[in-house]
Amino acid sequence: MLMAVAAMLSVVLAVVGSWPASLHGTPHSVMQPPLPPRILPGDSVLRHGWRTADSVRYALTMFRDADEIPVGQLVDVWRPDTIGGVPVVVRVQRLQRGTVQLVDTTVTDQRTLAPRTRRSLQQNRRVLLEFNGARVKGSLAPLDAPPVPLDTTLRVPPFDAGNWELLLRALPLEKDFAARFPVYDLDGGLREYRVNVTGRTPVQGEDCHVVILTLARNRESVVWVSVATGQVVQIETMLGETTMLRQVRVLR
Repeated sequence: MLMAVAAMLSVVLAVVGSWPASLHGTPHSVMQPPLPPRILPGDSVLRHGWRTADSVRYALTMFRDADEIPVGQLVDVWRPDTIGGVPVVVRVQRLQRGTVQLVDTTVTDQRTLAPRTRRSLQQNRRVLLEFNGARVKGSLAPLDAPPVPLDTTLRVPPFDAGNWELLLRALPLEKDFAARFPVYDLDGGLREYRVNVTGRTPVQGEDCHVVILTLARNRESVVWVSVATGQVVQIETMLGETTMLRQVRVLR
C-alpha cells in the first residue's frame, strides 16, 4: 500500500509541477491520502460462514543473496468449538525446525474475531495471554526463570497479532479493498496492521487475491489468498535488502 500511495503522490506532484506558476498558489501543507477504514472486533464488515475447519502445511525457506536456506515446516490446524455456549475457532500452529518444535494455540470468538486466549511454547519462553475486550492479562515465563505477570488495558479492543490470517478469511477481499486494524503483540504492545488488495493472480493453479500486509513502517509482506477457500497459499516477507522469507503451501 505504501508503494501505491508513493506512486500516486509522484504523479500528482508531476502534474502540479507542469502547471503555469500563476496557478500554483501558495502551498500551505501537503495533502495526505485518507486513511483506510479501521476495523475492530465485531465490525459489520467481517463476514460469517467462512471456512473454520482446515489443515494446511507450509514449507518455510529463506533466500539470502544467492543462497536458499530451508527454515522448517509449519502445520496450521483450525477447528470450530464451543466454550460456554459461544462458538469459537481453535487454531494450533506447530513449527518444526530441526529437532525443535514451537507450538502456538489460540482461541478466538467466531462471531466477532475477538481473541480470547493464546498459549505459546517457544524456543526460550512460554506465553499465556487472556483477552477481555481492551484488557490483556497473562504471563511471560522464560524457561529458566519465574513467570513475569502481565495486566494491561489498551486504548481499543485489539485483534491477536498472530492471527491476522484468520482476519483475512473474514474480510471481503476484492481489488482495491483496504483496511487497518489494531493488534496486540506481546513484544510490541498495541500496533496497527494494514491490508490492501492489489488484484488477483493464479498461484498453485488457484485464483488468488494479492494482499499487501503492512506490519510496520518499511515492513511489508505479500500474501496470496485463495479466492475459493480463503487459505493463505504463499507469503513473502523481506527481512533485509538481500534476505527474503518465503512460506509456501505444501500440496498433498
